[in-house]
Amino acid sequence: MFTHNGKISVRQVTMLLVLQMFNMTILILPKMAADFVGRNGYILPIVALIFGVIYVWCITGLTKNFPGDTLVEFTPKVVPRFVAYIIVIAFAIKLIVTTGLELRMFGEMITQVMLPKTPLVVIMLVMLLSTAYLVKSGMEATARMGEILVYFVFVPLGIVFCKILISADYKQVMPFFQTNLAQVGRGSYYISLSFMPIEFMLMMTGLMEKPKKARRAAFRAILIIAILEALIILLTICSIGIGEVDRQIWPVLTLMQSIENAGRIIENQEIFMMTGWILSIFMYISSGLYFTSLIGSRSFRFKRENVFVLPLVPIVYFIAVWPTSLIQTYDYYIKFQRCFGAWFLIPVPLLLWLIAKVRRVGYDH
Repeated sequence: MFTHNGKISVRQVTMLLVLQMFNMTILILPKMAADFVGRNGYILPIVALIFGVIYVWCITGLTKNFPGDTLVEFTPKVVPRFVAYIIVIAFAIKLIVTTGLELRMFGEMITQVMLPKTPLVVIMLVMLLSTAYLVKSGMEATARMGEILVYFVFVPLGIVFCKILISADYKQVMPFFQTNLAQVGRGSYYISLSFMPIEFMLMMTGLMEKPKKARRAAFRAILIIAILEALIILLTICSIGIGEVDRQIWPVLTLMQSIENAGRIIENQEIFMMTGWILSIFMYISSGLYFTSLIGSRSFRFKRENVFVLPLVPIVYFIAVWPTSLIQTYDYYIKFQRCFGAWFLIPVPLLLWLIAKVRRVGYDH
């Protein structure tokens, strides 16, 4: 268990993916779902599982042909080297931009809920430097941290969800299933982009002890997240109402603030709940930094895989401070997801997979 071989287990991959997908998107998910199908938004994550299965199938179908290789190593085996460089660089840029926008929304959330008098830049720098310290220890250390944090994230959430389930007003979601099927399909696709951290499998499969079981680990992760998303959307709508969901950027925060604790043992109970999201977002930002650094290190064939971690910190910070406000950050995040979110979920992996089969390169040929 405590050997330092740089490899991660199937269980660790599942836990990491669950934590990575349980990021800032979860806080805005009820609003996104309500924008498409109103009070029936809770059905979108379940339908989105269809897209999630396709994402996993395409990515792992490609990576299983190159056990022990990451995107950096197997892409030049499939396409000409200059094309491979373009694909790898595009993937690195996508990771950096997404990480920066997640960091900014995280900082805004902390400022609004927990530390209103602390400068936003201080909150973001503390998170960035903390994650940089973790990822400099390697992927194995990050995976072990994920095994521990998963309990601190989901046990408190489970307790609170049980309480909300009892007190929720389920009449808020009536009448059932009265929505346009085209909107369900369109909304399900956009909700499925919350599975976007599955693209980390393009790098992470090459670090697994048993890469042939990558598909199983990814399927388990998206199933867990889809159930959690459906539950969160349902409870948010039933507890605060569809009108409030439409008005709020982070309706889940309003849900947490509406919880009444018997005896008021905790004055601001939403802070207790936000701790879980902070830990989960910590893992997402850690992964974004680590895999971008890994791309750089393996592209230049450095022995140390974390050599680019610290140089990436100011770049991610610059992206985080670029938007002038929370509204603009939210707008950039939604547009970026809708324009570039799926490129490394279906088109790029599927195209590389087909080319690999035609050229008969990889483990299966």
